[in-house]
Parts: sequence; C-alpha cells; structure tokens
Amino acid sequence: MNDAEKIQRVCEYINLHLDDDLNVAQLCQQVYLSKFHVHRLFTAITGMSMMAYVQQCRLKRASYQLAFQRESIIAIALQAGFDSHEAFSRAFKRRFHQTPTAFRQQPDWSLWQTQLQMIHPIIEVNMNIEIQQRSAENIAYLRHTGSPKRVLETATEFIAWRQSSGLSPIKTSHTYGIPHADPEQVPEEAFVFDIAGSVTEPVPANDFGVLNGQLPAGRYAVIHHEGSHDTINNSIYHLFRTWLPEQQEQAGDFPIVFHYHNFIHDVAEHELRTDVLLLLRD
Repeated sequence: MNDAEKIQRVCEYINLHLDDDLNVAQLCQQVYLSKFHVHRLFTAITGMSMMAYVQQCRLKRASYQLAFQRESIIAIALQAGFDSHEAFSRAFKRRFHQTPTAFRQQPDWSLWQTQLQMIHPIIEVNMNIEIQQRSAENIAYLRHTGSPKRVLETATEFIAWRQSSGLSPIKTSHTYGIPHADPEQVPEEAFVFDIAGSVTEPVPANDFGVLNGQLPAGRYAVIHHEGSHDTINNSIYHLFRTWLPEQQEQAGDFPIVFHYHNFIHDVAEHELRTDVLLLLRD
C-alpha cells in the first residue's frame, strides 16, 4: 500500500466513524503510519491537517442536516462533536460564513461549495462494470445552468416541485442527475445539469419550470459507485480512460446519468449508493 492509498484508507475510516472520539494515534494505527510523519503526509495529500479534515467532515454532514432535516441545532451540534450551540455556531460560521440558523433558513450553496475544499486522493481501483439493456424511461427534469456550486439550489426547487405536485414521489420514483459536461472542462456559465425523476404521466406546465424528458433505451455501461459524490469522477475517469478502450466500446450520444439510490440527508456519506450510467453506441 503506497502513501496515497494509506491516506485514502484514513479518510475512509474517518467518514465511517464520525461519531467516535477520533484522535491522531488511533487513526495512525489503521494503516500503520508513523505518528511522527503522518501530519506532513496527510497535509501534503489532502491539503489540510488530519483533525481539520475530521472537523470538516462533521461540519459537512451538519450542513446537510440543517438544510434537509428538522432536527434541532443543538442536537446537530452535539452529534458534530461540539459541547455547545455557541461553539458549533462559531465553527460553522468560520467555515461557511453563515450561522447555522441563517444556513437553515437560506443556505448559500455556492459559498458553501467554495469553502468546502475537501480533497480526496485519486486511487486507481478495479471497478466492476456491467452492461445493462434499459428501456426508455420518461422523466421530469429541472435544468440547472451556471455554476456547479449552485446545483443544490436547483435540487431544492425540484424537491419542492415533487412535494407539491405528487407526480414523481421520491419514495417510489427514480432520481437522476444528468451533467451535460465535465464541470472541470467548461466555463461556469456554460455548465448544465438536469435534476430529474421518473414519471408515469406527462408533467403539465408549472411555475417551477419542470419539463418532460426521456432517458433513451439502449445498452448502458453501469458502475455501482459507493460513498461520497465528491469522488464520483474517479469512477467516470476509469470508465473513459480504461474500460471503454479495453472493451472496444464507444460512448453513445447522451450524457452520463447518475442514478441516486439514496440521499445525503438520509444516510451517512459513506453509505451513499449511486449508479453511473453511460449509454453505449450500438
């Protein structure tokens, strides 16, 4: 196991044990790293100290709880490892430039994304990719255009449409994200991302701007991605860089599709399950 893989293992352990009383010595034991050198190595690879990463992971989870759950702020603070509402509020505002109360009322997702500079080491891994034959599927979608940092604002609007219309119930319908380009390869103003849900009947005109669409039938390469959405590009890069050439396959004329099986406000980040779907050329 090389150094990057060891740090990756430490990051995974942290995210699996956010409710534990974590310390440097305990984390070093997970990968037999020397406590004398772990600080420099961890900072060199992630850009922050180990305990700063622990706090950032906890504050990240807390921000989702504030935005999408109705649990009290003091309960969220205690779960994040703070002894008081005041200490949590100071740390949260220092990181995201909003108090927990202000964030709950109107989260600034763009600023949140900018402040949350979490770095995940890119480890080349063997991924199990299968080919599925899928039928066409009718969807309702809300298009986001502009900064990727504001996608969650559009997602919040789509959730509100789902709740008010009842046409794509979250518990019985599929939920998709459809990026029309790699956000790292296009200007912010040119980035397009559709938030979508499966429907069984056409969506009428509405004030939310939700439109009708369709996922095309065809053969799809499917990667079952587990864990943070922040590392999902690792799966995509592996698909394009390694799997397509090895299998002598070509991508079809449709964007990548993310099929979200669960959501960050319902499960811990390491429990997230997302299928990455790529339409293949016949």
